[in-house]
Amino acid sequence: MKHPFHQIHLYEIGSRLFCGKKGKPLHNLLNEMQEKTPFGWADEIWLMGIWKNSPSSKKIAETMPTLRPGYESVKSKIEPGDVYGSPYAIYVYKPDPIITEKDNLTEIYEWFQSKNKKLILDFVPNHMAIDSPMVSSNPNAFLLANDTLEIKNTFVHPNGNRYFYGKDPYFDGWTDTIQWDFSNPEVEDLQINILLDIAKQCDGVRCDMAMLPLPDVFEMTHGRRSVFRWEKVIRTIKEEFPHFKFYAEVYWGLESRLLPLGFDATYDKQLYDFFLHQNLGGAMDRLQKQSNLGQIRFLENHDEERAKHCFGDRGKTYFSLLSAYPNTILFYDGQELGLSKKIPVQMIRTDEEPTHFDTYSFYERALSLIQKRSKEMDYIDVPYSEFNNQSIFCRLLISENQRELFIWNPNDHICSGWIPYQNEIIYQKELKDIVSGNVFSQEKKEEGMYYLLNPNELQWFTF
Repeated sequence: MKHPFHQIHLYEIGSRLFCGKKGKPLHNLLNEMQEKTPFGWADEIWLMGIWKNSPSSKKIAETMPTLRPGYESVKSKIEPGDVYGSPYAIYVYKPDPIITEKDNLTEIYEWFQSKNKKLILDFVPNHMAIDSPMVSSNPNAFLLANDTLEIKNTFVHPNGNRYFYGKDPYFDGWTDTIQWDFSNPEVEDLQINILLDIAKQCDGVRCDMAMLPLPDVFEMTHGRRSVFRWEKVIRTIKEEFPHFKFYAEVYWGLESRLLPLGFDATYDKQLYDFFLHQNLGGAMDRLQKQSNLGQIRFLENHDEERAKHCFGDRGKTYFSLLSAYPNTILFYDGQELGLSKKIPVQMIRTDEEPTHFDTYSFYERALSLIQKRSKEMDYIDVPYSEFNNQSIFCRLLISENQRELFIWNPNDHICSGWIPYQNEIIYQKELKDIVSGNVFSQEKKEEGMYYLLNPNELQWFTF
């Protein structure tokens, strides 16, 4: 039985790092960005870290000893200006001068529109930079600590008030940030106004740690009940910008809490963890039960270790699996090169890391094939015969101009069997595997197409 198939491809580029390494503003680098292999594959570009840098965050990032090993792991000699500050300690929602000298992103946004790409930007609901001008203009919108004897996770602002650092329930505060007070109803309106301005300059936002304003989460963190309502915030923005997207970074299994509030998609961290710990049965179960565009699935992003470091060659299998399911795929800049070093978000210049050419060849094959898909597609889960009741994953994607067959063995032993020829799967003299690049000669057998798969091996054929 055929089912409709659709994916969204979201490509994350660290905009500060991209501009910082080149020493040029973004409008001078757009054509170079377009030449990156994942750009053509992507439907949406997430320019991470585009908002104005905090001077206090820069100073903290330069002097915090615990951050130094991360810097030195990607830069052999740290020079002045290499460390810039956290893009998640936002000074003000205006573009940073390293990105553009203009006070808005209209010109950059128009360029992305001309390339038929949607532009996604950051929104950080939980906190601002400790030196943000918003603290002076709205001193009661941030979480005061004047009535507590606790000094930990707090600081004294130049306005004389003691405030809490931004934090989550499980770790100490981020010392370059100040916590919004979600028990104050004014915060909701202030954030709506920020988002209305952002929505004029892009197609959507990736909301950092989007679960932190939830009433029970905020109360667990700070002992006060949040009155912030994501559903009202999202509805208000979409009334004026109906196609504007809200993506949620979310953990702790809270995805099901956020999707009904209006988010278009949420992180699927649980699937990532199944891959990381090689829980293939758990991965298979989650893919089959949760597969839809509301799930943002990834092998790496700026918060996680590089996929090449975590998964090695297994990353090819896992990316192929994501490509076989209706979901939103998040792809991080450098993933296609097989880079293995995680770059701290505070840095804007690093040493160059050599390309892993086998990984690069795989992503060239895979991304090029996906780009050839037609917009209207279907999938069917293909019946197969098996030896010793061995269960595999077998799916066919049906596009106007091509067929893609995925065969995956999630077991811890070799599996083999036959896939019968049918209307959509016909005999081919040779089949080229997108994952390995190998070509397999085929004998025409009455039983169909023979498969033999090692544990966790996936083959991806097109015809």
